Amino acid sequence: MNSHNVHAFSGVIGETNNVSQSFLDKYQVLINQPNIKLFITQNVPSHYYNVDDTSFLWTGGSKAIKDNLTFDYTQEDSKFVYIKFVNNVYSIVSDHYSKIPLLYVKQGNTIYFSTSLKFLLEICNSTTLDINYNGLSVFYHYGVNSFEQGLIRNLKLLSGGSLLTYSNESISISKYFDITKLKTNWRNTKRAHENTLLIDDILLRSTTKTVQNYDSIGIALSGGVDSGYLAQKISESKREFSAYTIGYEDGYNEFERIDYLANILKFKTEKIILSPKEIIDNYLKVSAYSSFPLGFNNSILNFIYKKAASDGVDVLFDGDGADRLFLGMNKFLQLRKFLKFYNRTKVLKLNSLTLSLLKMVNHPSGKKLQFYFKKLNHGIPFYGERILSDKITFDSNFEVALNDLILPNELKNLDKNIDKWLFFSLFSIYYTPTFFFHTPYELQLKHGLVSNPEFWSDEMVQLALSIPTEQKLYNKTTKKVLRDAAKIKIDNGYWGLTKIGLQNSYKYIKTKDFGKDFINSYVELVKRTDEYHYLVENTPDGDIDPERLIRYYIWKENMFQS
Repeated sequence: MNSHNVHAFSGVIGETNNVSQSFLDKYQVLINQPNIKLFITQNVPSHYYNVDDTSFLWTGGSKAIKDNLTFDYTQEDSKFVYIKFVNNVYSIVSDHYSKIPLLYVKQGNTIYFSTSLKFLLEICNSTTLDINYNGLSVFYHYGVNSFEQGLIRNLKLLSGGSLLTYSNESISISKYFDITKLKTNWRNTKRAHENTLLIDDILLRSTTKTVQNYDSIGIALSGGVDSGYLAQKISESKREFSAYTIGYEDGYNEFERIDYLANILKFKTEKIILSPKEIIDNYLKVSAYSSFPLGFNNSILNFIYKKAASDGVDVLFDGDGADRLFLGMNKFLQLRKFLKFYNRTKVLKLNSLTLSLLKMVNHPSGKKLQFYFKKLNHGIPFYGERILSDKITFDSNFEVALNDLILPNELKNLDKNIDKWLFFSLFSIYYTPTFFFHTPYELQLKHGLVSNPEFWSDEMVQLALSIPTEQKLYNKTTKKVLRDAAKIKIDNGYWGLTKIGLQNSYKYIKTKDFGKDFINSYVELVKRTDEYHYLVENTPDGDIDPERLIRYYIWKENMFQS
């Protein structure tokens, strides 16, 4: 296995003699002391700093940290990995939200860590892949990579705001930044209009601060609210920029909306049209160096990164993660309806009767409603990431065990009477990096780019958590307060244009013969795996969709290719 095609940072603490000389010769050694060694695969000075003789800072290209000599990780909300080593006590610190992935594993008296799985496996000299079936269950049933339950046994991912300390051959992990303890007014009593003004002010200040650090600016523009709002903020910051947008061959695109916005804000546009073959070929290519099973929508960002890099762009904005902060997905409206329905039946003491009636509904929607009713009845917290099959059946032992795997300790320790939507939001924020930050981070570094999740400043996250749910989900409108904030300074004509939303790239290739053949071939391969049969045998309904394991199969296949 060779990690030269991966741009990453890695380290070894403890018995560093385990690291082979050939490895030391192959990569750039930044710190070389008896009990700690730090490496990078490619020497890009702007990506790291020696803060002082006992600490090191990896930024992955982010220029948000201007003065590393006064660096304070408790106050810094940009992306970083910070290492401190004093008197045989070694500390590894993740940024507040895990904007940079940091994997680690303890073997004997040694701890290995890296921002890249391939780099980590190489430094550990691992030649076999011992699958963690708990992590596989979490991945299949929730579609996320768990921090505590990784796909490889004993390998974990350091969650946001964590301080890992290694001393006397033992590891301890504490939270120096805990989203459940943010100093925020959980009961935001401001009117919706006041909150829209606050959102607008925070986003402008953070965007203006970011663009000052870069020469050439780009944005991945979808034609929707979040990225369009960011484009307006870059323009308001008095900087020129280019926008990159994707459409599908013979498919729907948002080019009319992009052109309208470009005319208002005076930015350049680059439109990239993709065919099913291009999407699939690119997916297989970029999966080869991805540390996690790669989502198809994340993979097509590679086309934007490649074009932006060729244009000399050094920072690329995007609106990723805003939907999690402001409840912007349509399924959240459905979940709100269900929660209101459930609460009403509970108050009227009609819960049992309603469940009996739902059992008579021979339709997937009826089964899913039964599932959620039983889940809440068993005291399992309310969150919407659980992926349900049409044949879903509720097994209390299985769901309690699965819930125990997916929930981090900081959420398990919350008051049982916490507002359900607040818990829902905290859960979403905790897992947002695994959906939106980690794999794009690796793709961007491959092209020498850096992104800045502009909605994810501490100030914005605190505000988003405090805003009442009814200001986010209003009638049939998602993220209402964010939409209203975006409308303050964007021409009304933009909002009147047709908005359907770019089709998920995986769903798009499923409509084409070339894509169908690709999917069917991998479905057959998945069905032959031990992992597929494990899930069939260990899931109550046994209804396992092999398509949901295709990206896992491709990821595993790539991990041990040279």
